[in-house]
Amino acid sequence: MPDRKRLVAFRVLGALPRGEQLLDLYRLRFGSLRGYNLEGQRGGLLEMVRLLRGAGRTVEDRDLVEIGTGWHPLLPTVFYGLGARTILMTDVARHVRREFIEDVLDYCLEHAQEIAEIVGRDEVTLKARWSSLRPGRHDWRDVWKDRGISYRAPFDLTHHRLPADSVDIIFSNDCLGYIPKVTLAALVEESTRLLRPGGCVAHDVTVYDDRIIYDRSIPSWDFLSYSEKEWQRVGNPRLHFQNRCRPAEYAQIAAQHGLRMLYEERVMFDLDEAKSLDRSNLHPDYRDLPAEEILCRHYLFAAEKPSSGPATKAP
Repeated sequence: MPDRKRLVAFRVLGALPRGEQLLDLYRLRFGSLRGYNLEGQRGGLLEMVRLLRGAGRTVEDRDLVEIGTGWHPLLPTVFYGLGARTILMTDVARHVRREFIEDVLDYCLEHAQEIAEIVGRDEVTLKARWSSLRPGRHDWRDVWKDRGISYRAPFDLTHHRLPADSVDIIFSNDCLGYIPKVTLAALVEESTRLLRPGGCVAHDVTVYDDRIIYDRSIPSWDFLSYSEKEWQRVGNPRLHFQNRCRPAEYAQIAAQHGLRMLYEERVMFDLDEAKSLDRSNLHPDYRDLPAEEILCRHYLFAAEKPSSGPATKAP
């Protein structure tokens, strides 16, 4: 059974008119954002670099859109250092603050040599471009916009009609797993419309039960033990939603909306956890899935909009 105290807290806050703002305030003052260590995002950076390389894509001189920027825009900052032409950072809630911008720039500049080795670029050039993002006495949003980086939040990509065929890469990190399936399909459809022919999506998706962050006693696949109705009732409050989509479902949604897979990778949990998998504890909807669909930690995939003719939806 999910952690009842956290579940009750999420449900109570979710019922309040300003529940999301209260939750954010708690995170800032007492929770995960207090003394946040950006080193925790290093894995996401490594995976995104590997994903783009596997897809044969570069961000240099490209127009990018990020889905779900979150609090600390590390990936957009790195991509600007790599020469991205424009970057639109979006989120359904406004989280980025000036102090987080400073934290990200401090991190990038302090780890410039390491990041340069990861991305295979010149350290001096990276540092120069990152230094130019320092807001100084100005509003950080104005400084970043002057350099081609815009931030829109609250902003739902499925409701705001950006120009068609105007984007080269649409990317996200640790975001799509928290979007309802219906919205996810609409988001992929809109991404296809926005992409230029030959453009691609690149997503790093969390596909495990992230309640293990707070309760290490439960297995990473515990949320697959519930029926859809049970999960909505006992484990999925509005303020902490997980869609439980498995990797193959993301690939299927992409194909259904005319995207051609360029690269996919399932980042797995360790073998000891695999040995402890007891399929009898899984709900019948998930019991017969291949082990890599159940035990996957992150699903990385990149898929392109066909460059010849319009994208065609799969049947």
